[in-house]
Amino acid sequence: MEEILFEKGVKHTLHGLNFYLSYFDDLARVLPRDCYCFIVGGWVRDRVLGEPVGYKIDIDLLLTCDPLKVASDFAKLVGGSYFEFEKKGLFRRPTIATVIINLPPYKYRFDFAQIKGKDVEKALIEDLLSRDFTANAMAVSIDDVLSIGAKQTILYDPAHGMEDLQEGILRPVSLKNLEEDPVRMLRGFRLSVEKRLDLTQDFLDFVKKKAELIKKAPMERVSLELLKILRHREGGKVIRLLYENNLLQQIIPETERWKEITNQGQHHKYPLDEHMLRIMEFIDQVVEERERFLPAELLKGIGEKEFLGEFSDLELLKLSALLHDIAKPYTFELRDGKATFYNHDKLGAQMSRDILKRLRLGDDAIQFVSKLVEHHLRPFYLREAFKKGELTNRGKAKFWRDCGDIAGWLFLHAIADAFASGDDQEEISWLLKTIHELEDFRRKELSKIPTKPLLSGDEIMEILGIGPGPKVGEIKRALEQAQWEGIVKTKEEAINFVKSQKL
Repeated sequence: MEEILFEKGVKHTLHGLNFYLSYFDDLARVLPRDCYCFIVGGWVRDRVLGEPVGYKIDIDLLLTCDPLKVASDFAKLVGGSYFEFEKKGLFRRPTIATVIINLPPYKYRFDFAQIKGKDVEKALIEDLLSRDFTANAMAVSIDDVLSIGAKQTILYDPAHGMEDLQEGILRPVSLKNLEEDPVRMLRGFRLSVEKRLDLTQDFLDFVKKKAELIKKAPMERVSLELLKILRHREGGKVIRLLYENNLLQQIIPETERWKEITNQGQHHKYPLDEHMLRIMEFIDQVVEERERFLPAELLKGIGEKEFLGEFSDLELLKLSALLHDIAKPYTFELRDGKATFYNHDKLGAQMSRDILKRLRLGDDAIQFVSKLVEHHLRPFYLREAFKKGELTNRGKAKFWRDCGDIAGWLFLHAIADAFASGDDQEEISWLLKTIHELEDFRRKELSKIPTKPLLSGDEIMEILGIGPGPKVGEIKRALEQAQWEGIVKTKEEAINFVKSQKL
């Protein structure tokens, strides 16, 4: 590879089509004639690495003209969604214009920022040298990568990122850059796993000394990076690295107490912290191989719910795994010499709500994750009942009434939890049999049960000759429970049931 040395750094010559994307032709159509545009960051890095494009495509662009105007015109041309946001604490590129293009299963995100200065090349180099890692501090001009005439392009590489990539290294451009934007510590661990790169010792030493800096970062950006970690198929490995390097504890201080529980009792082989790290690795595997564990009917909707624009229910499922035993250190008691954690599921749900509020993930995400945490033990209780021949239709119906909206996710969680607890193959088999038993009941029996209330509150008051009050709601809930259990199936039976209730 030919290198052209110059005083500001290093340039490489590469074929422009290595970096081509059809949308770049559309972008060129809306660029003013006197505007320079450079492609930077992850797109350039991944093309150098020769990675496949994938379904989620992120493009970072630097322009010498107004990025808001160009992004707006680009969005109109390609039919994308346009919005603007400010990166708090980042003064070099404070305002970002973003265009999102959804073409399922593909999702494109273009981020536009501005560089200023009479000497364009100098301004570009200064921007690149302000970035996080040398692998992300490379750029190419869009003029050199268009479909017509793309033969050779200059790769700007002032931080020697190409050399580091060839050696399999992820190196910070400077430790000062990490200190100015502590979220880059999280990104470093994520990229090291995603791209199979070794972090340099100066990075690891910096994190060891400066992990607490992450507390100063805007929580929205910390949450965004955490969700990106969970989105990756090996996110569990990253979570382990964050915990081992004291970063996870800075983001979620409650995890600091995991190490207090060294003995979880007879159902667990591992201390709490190791169990929690193992479930994060197993939930990745179970999610990837979910067709192996669950029938198609239970997989409907999984991976299809959207949260916070670019994430799905799968990231939230993994987040529930991270939090499912968060309350164990707070509920630990020794009873008759045995470790107990009574009500850690219920307290854990409340703690999860508090944690996710701090992470600012929104009400829908909070409700989804906390419900999974609250009910994460249910499949294991049902497994024990099924093994003993004590799993009744009433118990099955109650499960579907309480957990029907999260059943598929809850089962995946339980399977990963069982693996992470060290369950043997027989116990895993019983869990899978229990899941199939519950699904078989839902398909064959539950459809016969009227799930909508057979009587309204007004009808209950009329039947009993009483006025509004708590008793009406109590009776209505009892009626709904009786319907779910198959005790009441018709309106006539509902009337008789209501009349039998004590006032």
